[in-house]
Amino acid sequence: MAANIANAACATVGIEVELLAPAGSDRRALAELIAKRLNGSVRAFFHTDSEPSKVQGKPLFYHLTQGFAVHDAHGKLIAKCVDDITLQHDLNKDAPAAPGWYRLVSDEIRLLRLIARHSQADLPIAASLQAVGELFGTQPQASAGGVYRLSDSTGASIALAAPLPGERERACELITAPLAADDHDTLALLLDCATELGFLLPLEGATHLHFDGTPFCHPATLQQLVNTLHPQREALRQQLHTNPHCRRLGAWSESLLASVNAADFSQLTWDDARARLAQLSKKELTKYCDFNIRNIIVPTAGKHTVEVRILPSTLMADVIQAAIDQFQTCFAQVIAETH
Repeated sequence: MAANIANAACATVGIEVELLAPAGSDRRALAELIAKRLNGSVRAFFHTDSEPSKVQGKPLFYHLTQGFAVHDAHGKLIAKCVDDITLQHDLNKDAPAAPGWYRLVSDEIRLLRLIARHSQADLPIAASLQAVGELFGTQPQASAGGVYRLSDSTGASIALAAPLPGERERACELITAPLAADDHDTLALLLDCATELGFLLPLEGATHLHFDGTPFCHPATLQQLVNTLHPQREALRQQLHTNPHCRRLGAWSESLLASVNAADFSQLTWDDARARLAQLSKKELTKYCDFNIRNIIVPTAGKHTVEVRILPSTLMADVIQAAIDQFQTCFAQVIAETH
């Protein structure tokens, strides 16, 4: 029984590789080449992200940027190519916006979700807010610098559509659909396309691995996972050549470690264990660390995963596969020991 559970934990993995299109190209070009190789198709969509705000009282501005989903000849999702705001150093922030590239910005994430449902990412910027404006009974108004502003009938701001600044179209996080553990071909094809187009490794680049989080949703198993990975953290960083320029990495907080190792933690129900950990602050239970378990504690749409974040960006599929195999073995042992 334990062996079957361990094997199930290693069945699939989702991979995110941070890349940079060469000057003059963009992430759409990569999506289109992958689709061509697969006799598939590309669909534009809006990708949600956030960035620090300089407006007092509003720490974050949320935005939608143009992403591209690749489907194979049978309509199956294979990969997505999206922006990644952490990639900054290699981009010319003073470069003019490339034609057709823009972002939608708001201080209210719920409004952006509404916009993403009612707009289309392949529309020109002038039409990008039209559909949601009809919901509010207003029209987007053109402003200086090619910006379009949408407000409600009282003049309260809903969202802005602005040209995408500073070569942001070059940033490309290549996100695979969940791949079978024994699928050694799909990732190789995706990275081969990136290599053919001359894609580069960003200074801050990383690779993230998402393993199915379901087998870890047991207090004793989660405790074992934390106590297996935490002591090995520095050794794993050295072995895997973690990029020192990567952003949003770090150790688990002392509060999380203390909570997981409380005397009664392993005896709790999973619901009670989740509730206890969910009481930690966002800083104490953050996804921006070497090993992200937040996604199985706080529901995250489409990401019920344990995420390994310490791999550097690479265009070599065999390097990523070796890391996948290593963590699959580690996780299988953790699960087997607690079931």
